[in-house]
Amino acid sequence: MSEHPSIARTREILAVAQDDDLRELLRYWLALHPAARLPERAAFDPLAVPMALPRLVLTEVERDPYRFRVRVMGTAIVTAFGADFTGRYLDEVLPDFESDYSYLHRVEVVETGMPNYRHGDARMSFKLDFAPLERVYLPFASDGERVDMILAMAVYLARHPPAAGRALRRSVPHRVGGMPPR
Repeated sequence: MSEHPSIARTREILAVAQDDDLRELLRYWLALHPAARLPERAAFDPLAVPMALPRLVLTEVERDPYRFRVRVMGTAIVTAFGADFTGRYLDEVLPDFESDYSYLHRVEVVETGMPNYRHGDARMSFKLDFAPLERVYLPFASDGERVDMILAMAVYLARHPPAAGRALRRSVPHRVGGMPPR
């Protein structure tokens, strides 16, 4: 039996991911991943990754047209946006969502069944001032093939003023596979 390509992609992401909790989530997702198919959402036990819970967002996928409805939104994400979007569609609560990289990357996950990783400056407006963002989108498929849920974990890193005499180091967007960073 051949290995689903999302397993190799996740291993690539593990090699570059910086946040310990994000890496733990990736290892857990790999552990419940069947060899030739995508994991089901029902196999995911949030209590197995308690450190990640505040930074998780679970979205349900609708097609024709693509829409993403928030099923669960962790408290750290609620704080970052200044609002809880649980039960709402992202295109209803985020201005210009359909032209934003977070929409395009979710569509890529749905169409390819591959995880999507990004590390770089956040491009959305948040309630708080954030610099680099590290996040991953992980696909779930009830039938093992057609992505119907996306689990996201976002790590927001607070912006710190540069030390006297040193320039602020700008984060360079990093993606593994798929489309170039936007």
